[in-house]
Amino acid sequence: MKLKLSIFFLVLPFIMVAQHNFVLNGVCSKNANKEKIYLTYKINGKSITKSSEIYNNKFVFKGEIDFPVKAIICTDPRFYMTNLNSKTFYLEPSAMSVKLDIDDLNSIVINGSKTNDEFYALKNTTEKEKIHRKIDSIRELSRFYSDKMTATSDNSLKNQFQKSLDSLDQQLDQWVDQNIKINKQSDFEFIKKNPNSFIAPDLLDRILAEEDNQIPYDTIKNLYDKLGPEVKKSYGGKQLAEKLNYFKNSRIGSLAPDFKVNDVNANLLQLSSYKNNKYVLLDFWASWCGPCREDFPFLKEMYSKYQHKGFEIISVTKDEKLDLWRATIQKENIEKWKHFSIKENKSTIENTYAVTGIPVKILIDKDGNIIGRWIGSSAEIKAEIENMITEIFHN
Repeated sequence: MKLKLSIFFLVLPFIMVAQHNFVLNGVCSKNANKEKIYLTYKINGKSITKSSEIYNNKFVFKGEIDFPVKAIICTDPRFYMTNLNSKTFYLEPSAMSVKLDIDDLNSIVINGSKTNDEFYALKNTTEKEKIHRKIDSIRELSRFYSDKMTATSDNSLKNQFQKSLDSLDQQLDQWVDQNIKINKQSDFEFIKKNPNSFIAPDLLDRILAEEDNQIPYDTIKNLYDKLGPEVKKSYGGKQLAEKLNYFKNSRIGSLAPDFKVNDVNANLLQLSSYKNNKYVLLDFWASWCGPCREDFPFLKEMYSKYQHKGFEIISVTKDEKLDLWRATIQKENIEKWKHFSIKENKSTIENTYAVTGIPVKILIDKDGNIIGRWIGSSAEIKAEIENMITEIFHN
């Protein structure tokens, strides 16, 4: 009996490790021999990418995960993803199977993952499918008119095609907004009803990524607090807890997180040095971001009016190509205010200020508190910023 128990406890760790292994067995419905297929997922923020050769129309992926995790399967090694060559799904620490058409991953069928079943059920509601079809049809029509416009040299036809494209762009914006609204509603409902689902943290993370100032921190925090203990321990759960902390500290009314970096001229730049001295507008942008650059004439006007009254702008770029960033600063004639690069400084400022897209502008008062936060670019946003700054310096 003692010997049996000793053997049991000896092999137990290996049993537990084996339970954490995933095996994804794939079958292709068409002849795809000698081709490769690719898989990528993240564990604690670290990307893991695997490849598998397709032999006899079969392939297999193996790895170790402690919790279900969102993954992408793709036929492009660079993961330049389209609807046909890729699919997002959930890996489970178990044996899973997948059947697919190598030329169209839309028809993929995945079995063996409860989390993935929940993900697809949530994703493929009738209303969402209707919206997705509409968005796809508008994009297809836009490509059609764009190709027509490129192919013709007739200016009158070009103008007609451009009008059609402008109209389609407006329609697309409306349907995308509707899609975000529907997603948000269904995500909230799902999280409330399924606190033990491993997709719940990812849904909350998506809500944070699409956040606006209408979503109170307490609303998100209350949903997080009700998640199951295993879900909170998962990769997505831990990442969400960290992001929630950043989210809270970057809201209006919070003390702006300090940072110390080198600016575009290699001079030390520290936010706290402006305390008790100046109002600071943080401007998150990139040279490739059209809406970001469209805001520069407005920012130049504000800076010209109020820089001598205690107003400073710090532009924070997401540019990967630093020479392009520097050239854009000169081209746009915005050298007068402060600039620094996230890449050059290896800065985590995007995390600490919960910036998930650009442009984002954050106004900080002389006490170091965040008093304004704007996402995107519009006439309404510029009017809000102008009114707030004007009121500050005219009092």
